Amino acid sequence: MATSLSVKKCPICQDEIKDPRLLPCIHSFCLECLENYCRSKSKLPGDDVPCPECRHEFQIPKDGVAGLTVRTHDKEAAPSVSREHQGGDHYCIEHRERVKIYCFDCQKNMCSMCYYELHKNNKTQHKSEQIDVVVQEFARHIDDEIKQVTSRIESFRVTAAHIEEESSKYLGSMQATEREIKTRGAEVKQSFTRLIDRQVSDLLHKLQSMKSAAVKEAKSQADAVQLAVTELESFRTSSLELKSKCSPSDIGLTQAASDVRVRANELLQKHVIPGEYLAPSYKFTPVNTEQLLRDDQNFVGHVTEVQGIQCDVGLPSSVILNLF
Repeated sequence: MATSLSVKKCPICQDEIKDPRLLPCIHSFCLECLENYCRSKSKLPGDDVPCPECRHEFQIPKDGVAGLTVRTHDKEAAPSVSREHQGGDHYCIEHRERVKIYCFDCQKNMCSMCYYELHKNNKTQHKSEQIDVVVQEFARHIDDEIKQVTSRIESFRVTAAHIEEESSKYLGSMQATEREIKTRGAEVKQSFTRLIDRQVSDLLHKLQSMKSAAVKEAKSQADAVQLAVTELESFRTSSLELKSKCSPSDIGLTQAASDVRVRANELLQKHVIPGEYLAPSYKFTPVNTEQLLRDDQNFVGHVTEVQGIQCDVGLPSSVILNLF
């Protein structure tokens, strides 16, 4: 029986995928493309390498890239069936019996005789089920994971829109504060021209620094949200493709579904729904010039931030995706 976990194009070479290998993040690539990719990064068996598509790291097997899970196409054996269990129409070569049991502990498909022989000396009983039942259950799990990821994507989109809205507010506050600083500076220039000019320049520089910091922080938060949306959408697309290509009788879905579940949990733990983002505002406080008789006093005022940024998306602030 053929499995239908096929991918039309390799994301690296953009050509029809050849001798495909499936990564734990459920992205697939040509074997040759993956080998060239790992070679370009000077990576050896046992090293961790980021996926070329989503950057999720995987480990190169001891026998090289070729040892990764084979993503099967038509007329190929499913990757979750061990070699001694592969055969025409998924019959065990050794016992000439149909492969119809899935062992959850061993994570293998096998015939009843192989199941008995592999487990007869076990001290604890392994959990097993008929493959057709397992396939249906795994398919339901994939649906659940896709629903959770879709919900998380929508939450991040709302957050991204809120960040953009709040970002426009602090620009107006900065402009108003800048005008107030300049007005106050003009009022005291007659008596303290050179001193006031210097202090105004210092305050504007400080305000500009605050602006730069605020813009950088807002951009970082927005970039982090966008990155989360990108990773979650990439996973959802791959999962939907995986499910659409599978039929209920595909035993190869067992391994793929397990990978989907593990990756979905990783993404959902990594990308938590962020708290509300609040843009900073600024307040200018003028000084009483009659009280400022000592040398080197501030005759203009102070710039302070009266409201901070509160947003935590569980991602590094160094991530830059250029939303603004």
